[in-house]
Amino acid sequence: MQTVYCIGELLIDFICKDKGVSLAQATTFEKKAGGAPANVAAAIAKLGGESAFLGQVGADAFGTYLADVLTQAAIQTKYLTQAGQTTLAFVSIDEHGERSFQFNRGGDGDYTLTPEQITTLTTTGMIHFGSATAFLPGDLRTTYFKLAQSAKTQQQFISFDPNYRDALIDTPELEASFIADSQAFLALADFVKVSDEEALLITGATTLEAAVSRLHDLGTRVVTVTLGKAGTLLSLDGQQVTIGSIPIQQLDSTGAGDAFVGGVLYQVSKVTNPTTLTFADWQTIIRFANVVGALTCTNYGAMAAMPQLSEVEEQIQ
Repeated sequence: MQTVYCIGELLIDFICKDKGVSLAQATTFEKKAGGAPANVAAAIAKLGGESAFLGQVGADAFGTYLADVLTQAAIQTKYLTQAGQTTLAFVSIDEHGERSFQFNRGGDGDYTLTPEQITTLTTTGMIHFGSATAFLPGDLRTTYFKLAQSAKTQQQFISFDPNYRDALIDTPELEASFIADSQAFLALADFVKVSDEEALLITGATTLEAAVSRLHDLGTRVVTVTLGKAGTLLSLDGQQVTIGSIPIQQLDSTGAGDAFVGGVLYQVSKVTNPTTLTFADWQTIIRFANVVGALTCTNYGAMAAMPQLSEVEEQIQ
């Protein structure tokens, strides 16, 4: 089984417990570990795979808490450093379980991760790029691109989730930069996961069909588009299919997309050469990952809500 290295932010999610209210109206919050790439690493580890987190948290109480969470989750922390302040995300959940975000980025925190801090990274294993903050100004962006180029040179399997957040990409200039950076990563990635909104934004297409075609043209072989309750669109080598999920009572969708990616990468990490996976193989992988993502929505908090392998298998049988 290959190790999956996940680079980006690890932060505190303050989840609003007052369901159906805005952040302005919220009064009760619960502290949870979060951050998209860390969530992916947690999903892989909880399923029984091997994952490592690459990033930086604050040299504060929140950072210590997050480092402990990773250790307890059996996620490798060799490339976790502490400096500055930990980033905080405040999350409200509407009556349908959908989220709104507000970020308080820590000073000298996750975005100051430099290439020198991960220079000893192994040239084996898979690498997932799924940071919501990596395309913002800072050292993390440089590190992100250098690691991606190195992984491509070493022929490592590259996974990419652009993880668009309008609370972070809040100016036309940042949006244009986000689109350009995402397109650059699509040229490097072997597997990409996008929402339907992200597919249209990144490609400039007006239909999902045209957007998926454009994503392939940009360089990615395996494209998945998450469609909420409708499941996931899988596109590979000229073949497409929408794979359904399972019915659930949704409480909190935080981390569901990351759990989906973790489910995909857990399965792919068991394969010595992922390029040999067929369309039928990928359908099986996506069906499994859909269940991982769905089960994550049935409880509060991303990492805490992610299922174990036995729970997923029970739903698939």
